[in-house]
Amino acid sequence: MEFKGKTTEGRSSRDALLHDEDQLEDTLRRFNFLAALRERKQIRRVCLDSLRIYRQVEAEMPQSSRMERYLRVVERRSNADPRAASKIIRLVREEFAQWPAERPLNFRHVVQIIAVTDCLKSEVAGAESQAGDVDFVFDIISEVIPAYL
Repeated sequence: MEFKGKTTEGRSSRDALLHDEDQLEDTLRRFNFLAALRERKQIRRVCLDSLRIYRQVEAEMPQSSRMERYLRVVERRSNADPRAASKIIRLVREEFAQWPAERPLNFRHVVQIIAVTDCLKSEVAGAESQAGDVDFVFDIISEVIPAYL
């Protein structure tokens, strides 16, 4: 408590203010940590849900191609019509399968787009984001989604 430039703990008001700022920073850092944990949990949930839907589609359409399955997962996961789902798959193909080198599209790429658009806050997923801000998304997806899908 402050009284005429002195605190009850014998510190000056400036020292007390600095101490209070440090405590506030520590508290906010904890909230950021909790927010990051919540995002990780939500991303893991998106991955598991997407994998469950993929397995359902695979069982329902055993003769279908991977692209058809990916399309159905996007439709079901995002409640999108076939046209909107096709646009999302095209975006996935453009973003992941062509950069930095041409490579085949896989289910992890599809789930990455779903997770980033569904889960991350705008300041993380927006244009201001750093490459390291979303690296944990790829780590979680790699843990949950098999590479061969």
